[in-house]
Amino acid sequence: MKKVLVSAFAALCAFGAFAQVSFWDSEAAAKKLFFAPRVGLNVSNMSFDIPDGDVEGKKAKIGFNVGVGVDYMINRSFGINTGLFYTTKGVKFEEKDEGYKDTQTYNAGYLQLPVYASYRLNFAENSQLQVNFGPYFAYGINGKVTDKYVDYEDPDYSEEYKYDLFGTSDDDKDRAGIKRFDLGLGVGVGYTFKRVHLGLEYQFGLLNCLEKDEWGSDYKAYTRNLSISVGYTF
Repeated sequence: MKKVLVSAFAALCAFGAFAQVSFWDSEAAAKKLFFAPRVGLNVSNMSFDIPDGDVEGKKAKIGFNVGVGVDYMINRSFGINTGLFYTTKGVKFEEKDEGYKDTQTYNAGYLQLPVYASYRLNFAENSQLQVNFGPYFAYGINGKVTDKYVDYEDPDYSEEYKYDLFGTSDDDKDRAGIKRFDLGLGVGVGYTFKRVHLGLEYQFGLLNCLEKDEWGSDYKAYTRNLSISVGYTF
């Protein structure tokens, strides 16, 4: 009985503390502009819309993101979350049999600008939950496709070939036919304790990233990316 009373008292205290939290605080923020250098891990992929269905052997690719986040607070509960980031995305395709394995890795590096509406739930002066949603704009500045063929029976036939990711092929150069510009939506949550920020975000591209001249009009693909980041707020 004593344990039940103690548990009930603890739950009541926790509920009372949570009840003190204001879900909307229209008071002007003491500081409006914040900067936060961030670095994180990406797990990216592509969603395909093609006549034959999904692509076989498709796998996620690990990448990274680094940049500076900028927050402009309109009041204590709402602001604009933006910044500039270098982020790597892509996808892998793997085909294998008993005697060989062929792996194609699409690796794209983008400069990315998010423009998110940001809701803030302030638990205390130094503790804050963030929910972000809005568009992002990305431009590919570098990218390669690595095609690695491994012949287990005759290693002399193993080879690795690299070519450009962005643009269309011509007589002089192979290219993968991926568009440089990407636009999509991002949704994420973050938690800041004192000045340390932890964030989780999912981005899904809205534009077909395949060049029509390279792939035709029946093939479409869209970027997908899950990112985890850590930062320090000034």
